[in-house]
Amino acid sequence: MENKKQKHGIEIKHEFHCETPIQLRLMDLDTLGHVNNGVYFNLFDLAKSDYFTKVTGKPADPGKIEVLIANITCDFLAETHFNENVAVRTLTESIGEKSFKLIQALVNTDTGQYKCICSQVLVHFDPETRATTPIRQEWRDKISAFEQRPL
Repeated sequence: MENKKQKHGIEIKHEFHCETPIQLRLMDLDTLGHVNNGVYFNLFDLAKSDYFTKVTGKPADPGKIEVLIANITCDFLAETHFNENVAVRTLTESIGEKSFKLIQALVNTDTGQYKCICSQVLVHFDPETRATTPIRQEWRDKISAFEQRPL
């Protein structure tokens, strides 16, 4: 996995410790025969769930979601085709008081070609009060341990 490399002008500052293999489906394709742009966000959601399962050591519980997307940016770099072996790589780049930034990249695992890179700002959220809240120290510790660096 990559460290401090430029991918099509986008600097990846840290090493990815989470790689989620993706099985593409026929329904993911558009009329041009490549993965539809809207599908990438579904792939990133799948990988985000896998990432949090690996970070916390327990499966994600849809009834207890504690983060919301505040901002999402996606750079489409190359077409992705049905017969490609791809995976989503995920890392936490930084953590603030109430939010943290995830970087996700869809990559061809045979060639290493980056297909798409997504940056997300996630806000910690209390579903009962419906308000943003500070990120608990437990989350900070688990993410830092998983990422193998202080955040």
